[in-house]
Amino acid sequence: MNLESLPKFYSPKSPKLNDETPATGGAALTITDVMAAQGMVQSKAPLGFNLFLAKMGIQDPAPALDGLMHYALALKNPVLVKLSEKARLEILPVLVQFAYADYSRSAASKAPCPHCSGTGFIDADSTTKKVHYPDGKPPKWAASTKGVFPSYWEEWKEVKQPAKVKCDHCNGKGEVSTACRGCKGKGLVLDDRRTKLIGAPTYKVCGRCNGNRYSRVPTTLARALVERVIPDLTSYQWYSGYADVISTLVTKCWQEEAFAEVQLRKVTR
Repeated sequence: MNLESLPKFYSPKSPKLNDETPATGGAALTITDVMAAQGMVQSKAPLGFNLFLAKMGIQDPAPALDGLMHYALALKNPVLVKLSEKARLEILPVLVQFAYADYSRSAASKAPCPHCSGTGFIDADSTTKKVHYPDGKPPKWAASTKGVFPSYWEEWKEVKQPAKVKCDHCNGKGEVSTACRGCKGKGLVLDDRRTKLIGAPTYKVCGRCNGNRYSRVPTTLARALVERVIPDLTSYQWYSGYADVISTLVTKCWQEEAFAEVQLRKVTR
């Protein structure tokens, strides 16, 4: 049994509306067996198991973030070591959050729209027509006099004023898909050159996402938050220190998840 099979045990199963007898083989795992196996995996690989459950939306990510935070505090990065204890405690949670966000991303994930900041609306100048009365509003007798109408006193002008309009990038939803735009979340794209040469559709790994099927979280967002604590942050310090820590944490997440899957297979074999 692998980790990808676990989420189905957390959702209700649809009933069978037929006379087919369910399987009663001894090799099938019951829900009790699966719950006992999860308890054993939780004791042997707590960080990897918590990360996977949080990524699938089954568990709150707080235990996984706490485990990553303890690992980040033990890192001996030369840039982080030179910081004060207060600065480290302010910066490391930001790096941990970004590492977890990058690890838990997939082609089906959603991210806040960068154009409208997740609100679904943007500020724009809209043009409307408003009525003006250059000579004052029409007198009361104008409405009852033949040949004289109140509209004679009106003058319509186009007026520009700021207004909230629907964001065209996300169509007002406030969120966009993280799937790669080059391959549409498939990881493969059509190789035009080889397709013309062979005469049959040939695919290659998407060069935009390198086959990951989704876009990575840009580390520039984390850098903007770190610069609030360290205003004089240089590019060398960022890439050799803080960006390297994010990369190390993401790698640690995948390693812990793989270790948890190995433990689950040992328990359920």
